[in-house]
Amino acid sequence: MVETCLVRCLDRVRKEIADKEQRERRQAEERRPPAPDWFLEPGIGVGALPVAEGT
Repeated sequence: MVETCLVRCLDRVRKEIADKEQRERRQAEERRPPAPDWFLEPGIGVGALPVAEGT
């Protein structure tokens, strides 16, 4: 009886934790800034200038 009650309680806690983690992942995704329209790549070789890429 006690064991069954504790197992159910543990299941509820695990579900609450999983739900909270999912909400936090979703919120983090919503707060992520958009991808930039451009980026810089380092040039190849010593002293080479960076190359700008745009979309």
